[in-house]
Amino acid sequence: MKSAVNLFSVLMILLLSSGSFAQIQLFSNIEELKYLDAFEEPDSNWYLPAFDDSAWKSDSAIVGFGYGPEGYTMSDSMAKSLYVRFPFYIENIESIEALNLMFDYDDGFVAYINGHEVARVNIDTTPEFPAFDARTLRSHASEFIVGLTNPVLGIYLDRTVLNECLVQGENCMAVHVLNDTLADDLMFIPNLFDMTGYRFNIWNILARYKRQVSVDSTNLPLVVIETDQYGIAYDQSIWTTAWMGVIHNGEGTYNKFGDDFNAYNGLISMRQRGQSSRDFAKKSYRFELVDSLGADTTVTLLGMPKESDWILFGPYTDKSQIRNKMVYDLVLGMGQYAPRSRFVELVINGQAEGLYMITEQIKRDKNRVDISKLTETDIAGNKVTGGYIFKFDKTDPNMKWRTKRREIVYPDVLQDEQKEYLTTLFTEYDSVLLTNDFTDREIGFRKYINDTSLVDFIIANEFTKNADAYIYSTYMYKDRDDVDGRIKFGPVWDHDLSFGNTYFQEGNMVEGWQFDYNHATMKLRRLFQDRNLVQLLQERWWMFRQDALSNETIFGYMDELLEQVKEVQERNYEIWPIIDKELFGPGYYVDSYENEIAYMRNWIEERLAWVDNNINDIHYEMEYVGNDLLTKKEGFVLLQVFPNPFIDNLKFRLYVEKECDARIDFYNLQGQLQYSEEMNLVSGSSEIICNGSELESLKSGMYFAMIFCNDNLLESIKLLKVD
Repeated sequence: MKSAVNLFSVLMILLLSSGSFAQIQLFSNIEELKYLDAFEEPDSNWYLPAFDDSAWKSDSAIVGFGYGPEGYTMSDSMAKSLYVRFPFYIENIESIEALNLMFDYDDGFVAYINGHEVARVNIDTTPEFPAFDARTLRSHASEFIVGLTNPVLGIYLDRTVLNECLVQGENCMAVHVLNDTLADDLMFIPNLFDMTGYRFNIWNILARYKRQVSVDSTNLPLVVIETDQYGIAYDQSIWTTAWMGVIHNGEGTYNKFGDDFNAYNGLISMRQRGQSSRDFAKKSYRFELVDSLGADTTVTLLGMPKESDWILFGPYTDKSQIRNKMVYDLVLGMGQYAPRSRFVELVINGQAEGLYMITEQIKRDKNRVDISKLTETDIAGNKVTGGYIFKFDKTDPNMKWRTKRREIVYPDVLQDEQKEYLTTLFTEYDSVLLTNDFTDREIGFRKYINDTSLVDFIIANEFTKNADAYIYSTYMYKDRDDVDGRIKFGPVWDHDLSFGNTYFQEGNMVEGWQFDYNHATMKLRRLFQDRNLVQLLQERWWMFRQDALSNETIFGYMDELLEQVKEVQERNYEIWPIIDKELFGPGYYVDSYENEIAYMRNWIEERLAWVDNNINDIHYEMEYVGNDLLTKKEGFVLLQVFPNPFIDNLKFRLYVEKECDARIDFYNLQGQLQYSEEMNLVSGSSEIICNGSELESLKSGMYFAMIFCNDNLLESIKLLKVD
């Protein structure tokens, strides 16, 4: 059998984002694990602290068989199941508030502390003690060894559980590990962590835990998903075929296991979604409805227009659980399209996952983004002009294509002529903002964009003070010229960092315009030098404040949503005990759901009042330029980099109007930061030389250089490193 480092003293957790290992100390006195290959029932006291396990085998870390040529092989791989025991020590029992059982396993287990059952995963609940040759309910592969997750999700034991089992000094952890199929594979990797006083952010791996909670019935539609033994991979390029059933017996009627799957009963293809959110304990998913051959099939889902592509969004950093749906539906009330959505309760592979939201994926469709279909043969004349969906967002290694900082979302595959058209279009639009004629209604920016959709998009992001506004998840679309070829803004997307929910980009502050803070990408300060655009913004704000965005409408709808989720949000925070934890740059701290809602309600009220009091004062002086070349411009007007490809040094030539703190970040195609250079730039031209061992040691391949000025992203450049 292969021996490994003592996983009870240190945990070697595979960080997929960096490829490195992190060591975390827990209990220093644990020295060995005792285990028994089961071919018959063990002594009935095997799980009690007083049991004599001296005749059992010993190892320091991983036990099991069936995972690769290097082993982890027990003395007999025909064992029907595996019994494991190990001690851990508590010096001060009063100080322990919670433990995290971060166990990896194949295929299921029952765990006991000092003879008290504390966790049961993938095992029938009927027998108190499963037989030695019992089978698991479903298959589950070892995630750590296979590399499926980042890292394994643990089980949270709070004082309610620990009061019944924990003792001062030596404690005994006993685990029965069962298989799905005899002589197949079997694996167990135990790790145990003290979570006392732990207020974490999402980047800390110990944040990955949940409680085991059962769902009997729910007032929301019940979504049940079953996957194969590998679950849903961390790698977003991997789609998993699964089965999904949806129970919805009508509004006001409870849905429970055993009811007919009357809203959907069939196959789906799904993967994880999100960049930052992919590392949350509570995941979000993209899924497609498919037939038995794997082909997309369109279905009307929970009353929403039929389609095949959907999102299962799991609110995590949004402790209210309602921010996204609230914003989407309010924007629909403003007369602009926003994704339709429904709250649901989710169960995956028998595990309750809490409150989720099924949401329309942003997609070209007559009931979603209603623009012309673009085919591979639409490469000339009017046909090449639309339709397109594109966005400003974080650099994504899986992006389809990007030009002039815009990532193309639709179509999936672009022809060279279509790429050339978009590059020319964006170049012309960006350039017209650098002329004295940019306000002209015929040849200025309105030739390229729809100003009403722009100001409505700004209003939606300003009354919410969305911290990501204008730089991330900022969608736009364009139809064919013979329909209406002007660029329109939206749909709104990803508002979990709105309504004061983060200090990122000063999103927690009631005061201030987000278009002032995040102005550079969309050149909003330049656009607001047009007094007619400002006037349109003001007029539509006051129009919406009479109805669609009145205090009565906003808070009335907020109360409706809170009533919808009242029951399930309570269960959600039983599953995910993070209501009092700090997540992703929190803008404030609360220790209860009631305080979360009270804070959010007060913040919205103050924000609306601030916008009311300041929107009529928006004013930017017009900047005039000579010879149609903007000699005074916010941010960069000149950016050159050479050589490209590079070997061990790079030279950047920059021009900035005002002194600023600049930064150049290098990311690989996986979105991982590889190199960063900071500098202070004076107004005018500057030359920056990047060299040294860090740059030289970069592996050959493609990189993205992200150029920031006062933390505002100004440009993304593709670079090629060669040996």
